[in-house]
Amino acid sequence: MGITHPLRPGTMATAITVHHDLAIATSGTGERGCHVLHPDTGVPVTDLASVTVVGAGLTMTDAFATAAFARGYDALDWLESMTGYEALALFPDGREERTSGFHRFEKDSPGAA
Repeated sequence: MGITHPLRPGTMATAITVHHDLAIATSGTGERGCHVLHPDTGVPVTDLASVTVVGAGLTMTDAFATAAFARGYDALDWLESMTGYEALALFPDGREERTSGFHRFEKDSPGAA
């Protein structure tokens, strides 16, 4: 499954090897613009361009993707503490960061499941 790059329309940021028990959720600015608001200020969150989370169960995976996007810069540190979930964060400056186990789900990545 391809993960669309929010800053480069028509291109993929990465591809995930899909398994029957794997949920994938992305929260970001690519489709609906800045629609996630900071809970304290009510201002749109702009620290990240998108966060894609993989894990078991779509409800929690989607909740973690939205919460991680709202957290901003410390999203990956927070997600590292969540057992069974991995993530890819894309930043507005083009930088990409992954949690330590995200590569296991990337298609054609060494160690992919």
